Amino acid sequence: MYAPNVGSILLVEADPDTRDRVGSAIREAGHEAVLATTLREAFVLISEGGIDVVVIHSDDLQGGVLDLARSMEALPDAPPLVLVSGSPSAPEISARIGAAVFLMKPYEHAELIAALTRLMGELRPVRIVEDEPTGPVRHV
Repeated sequence: MYAPNVGSILLVEADPDTRDRVGSAIREAGHEAVLATTLREAFVLISEGGIDVVVIHSDDLQGGVLDLARSMEALPDAPPLVLVSGSPSAPEISARIGAAVFLMKPYEHAELIAALTRLMGELRPVRIVEDEPTGPVRHV
């Protein structure tokens, strides 16, 4: 059985204090927080698999975010992106990278957790139990 709305969230944030605070909020909500300092480090972790959602938490959106999004497009089953930024260009960049969620800074941690919970609910597989036995049909 799968745990509802629980997953591995990759948080990309250069500032250690912000990374710790947001990472703690993610963990307190019951998710696993995987932390990365750079977009390059994030791509390596995403490539290894096991990441359910990527949260890019940055005001510096020059080039790197677009490059990461393009690189992720080549991966099978790339996780959805959540962009959190206070940059004036962030809404446009969010649309260009196809972010599943965009949050403008300042924001409340509860807003991020609600978005992650919603995304995890959409991503979790549904188990189906069939009453009929599987296998070849025999005609008598």
